[in-house]
Amino acid sequence: MKIKALHQYSRDVDTVFGLFHDPAFMKTKYEGIGARNIQVPECSGSDGRYTVKIKREVPADVPALLKKFLNPWNTLVQSESWSGTAGGPYRCSFEIDIAGVPVTMKGAMELRAEGNGCVNDVTLDVKCGIPLVGGKLAEFVGSDAEKAMQAEYAFIRAHLA
Repeated sequence: MKIKALHQYSRDVDTVFGLFHDPAFMKTKYEGIGARNIQVPECSGSDGRYTVKIKREVPADVPALLKKFLNPWNTLVQSESWSGTAGGPYRCSFEIDIAGVPVTMKGAMELRAEGNGCVNDVTLDVKCGIPLVGGKLAEFVGSDAEKAMQAEYAFIRAHLA
């Protein structure tokens, strides 16, 4: 399942990027959208390269068919590798690992100036290689990921307002 989103912000690219690698803001954001046990074990960078790792538990309203693979709360580890310098664009490749769930989630972001603000162009690809039920699992996880992306976007926009 492929997911694409274009998130527009009324603030400049460096202000928005500052939030994307601020551990305190990340914790507040994820708590604000319903996650728990949020940790930021890695958030470092210099010379235009940044690495961010966020671990959190997220809720899922799991359908009966997928209860073998998912729990009501699932642990996610999101690893991001950013590059870019002041004024942008900032580019990121990322992976999301859901503990014990046989899906792969990989994506990319490009945060760039546009008009008086900036945009974050996000793509995410969710795959599952399990025969028969794998497509349903990837679709469910992808749908949850898309909802989470929209919730993050709304939280960031509200914070910047």
